[in-house]
Amino acid sequence: MQIFIIFAQKICIMIELPYTLDNIKIIQEFLRKTKERISNGVEIIFTAKANCELQDLMLEYEITATDIEYTILNLTSENYFRGIDPSGGGDFNVCAFCSFVGKDEIEIYLKYGLEKDGLQILIFSNHIPDFPMNQPFKN
Repeated sequence: MQIFIIFAQKICIMIELPYTLDNIKIIQEFLRKTKERISNGVEIIFTAKANCELQDLMLEYEITATDIEYTILNLTSENYFRGIDPSGGGDFNVCAFCSFVGKDEIEIYLKYGLEKDGLQILIFSNHIPDFPMNQPFKN
């Protein structure tokens, strides 16, 4: 897997969608589009910040970009933490998830976006959470 790094950080507002069937469908569609893009060969791109965090995960826990991709491919709406602006404003739809990654199943905060008018998958953050993460769609 190739790793691309973006040096400019895009700003996005991270709201928490309440637990409703419509909001679950929004998150499921976000995940479906992600999986579709990856299966069509779209590369995952890491911002400079996310790349530094990945290097820390590699050194500390032997977690690789391939592990991050595997985790993304296995996300469900239950992993949802916050994100997606239902108004549709902005260049990216951005979501944050809490999931486990690597052979040691390390819990990570994973925030990434899908370019709305393009194919890009951009990881903004992938690190051990600084605080307990509420997962509003988890049963």
